Amino acid sequence: MLPHHAETIRRTTEHFAADPAVVGLLLGGSLAHGFANADSDVDVMIVVSDEDHRERTRTGRTCFFSRELCTYAAGYVDGKYTSLAFLEQVRDKGSEPARFAFKDAQVLFSRSPTLAPLLAEAARYPTADKASRLWRFQAQFEAWFWFTGEALKRQNLPLLRTAVSKLTLFGGRIVLAHNELLYPFHKWFLRVLESAPEKPAGLLAQIERLAADPTAAAIEEFARSIREFRPWEISHATWPAQFMEDSEVNWLRQPAPVDDL
Repeated sequence: MLPHHAETIRRTTEHFAADPAVVGLLLGGSLAHGFANADSDVDVMIVVSDEDHRERTRTGRTCFFSRELCTYAAGYVDGKYTSLAFLEQVRDKGSEPARFAFKDAQVLFSRSPTLAPLLAEAARYPTADKASRLWRFQAQFEAWFWFTGEALKRQNLPLLRTAVSKLTLFGGRIVLAHNELLYPFHKWFLRVLESAPEKPAGLLAQIERLAADPTAAAIEEFARSIREFRPWEISHATWPAQFMEDSEVNWLRQPAPVDDL
């Protein structure tokens, strides 16, 4: 770790340790994951009581930002308030990005003996759902592959870009799930995918070519790599129904994603 990051972390730890309302402090983000560069900000998660976190959530005060605690130009400390109860929810039902946020996190200080073990549990890959995830990701993959063909046929560039992005996402998620690696959300997706011990040969290069020039040949090459990588559990007859369940009528079971409001 670079000295200016270490000094900023020290100052931030002292700042929150002086507040008796703070239960603990975690280092997260690129510094914790090992993805940082010299200009990276310092990401922390501030653990408060369950009651405090509920009130902060109700009033929209769940984020923290400070340049004053930072020791280097253009740097800042970026924080999110959390609680032990929230960590329990992540452990029990959290999405993969929610779990990844706590993966590699370092306890900077803690007043709770349950924080460290709960943190480890929250960051585990949900192996019980692995088969279901693979099935659903394969359905998404097949659907977006179909959409790439529609986009090329209709010369619809916005649809093509969206479909290629989704095809890449779900192809990569199949590989991550196969390796039981958490999906980190878009920013670190390729970094984590690159670390997968089992993946199609030349996968990252295929993704770069596909993003730069989404031709029918590049799309077909990528799709073939993913389909031949592991047994394909979902059939041509059943993926449309699964895609509809997850992307078209999902609002029947839970609030619609903001894209679909």
